[in-house]
Amino acid sequence: METTINYTKLDRRRGHRFLPPKAARAKIPALYATENTKAGDTIINLHYFVGGCDWYIAEVDWNTGLAFGWAEVVAGCGEWGYVNLEELANITVGPFVVERDCYFDPTPASKIARIV
Repeated sequence: METTINYTKLDRRRGHRFLPPKAARAKIPALYATENTKAGDTIINLHYFVGGCDWYIAEVDWNTGLAFGWAEVVAGCGEWGYVNLEELANITVGPFVVERDCYFDPTPASKIARIV
């Protein structure tokens, strides 16, 4: 069961829901589920972005909002790590908000050019 976390505060400004549909969320592995998978074989399930910043999410704990994936917030300085989705959902950069790439399909990390 998911806890009540406010992901929707900026959805009107965003123009879409920050979280994917519930059926898509159910397919995303829980935290640590892919820890024995080679980095390049890890499936990236979600992509969030604002400006030149990108977050590629592989695993999520929907109860806490903690996610694991690849983040690049400074060009050329990306790394694997954890991000709090509630915090990410509420980031604003001037008039812009972090958006979910609604057209992103689950993809092996090795097929995403920015992930090294």
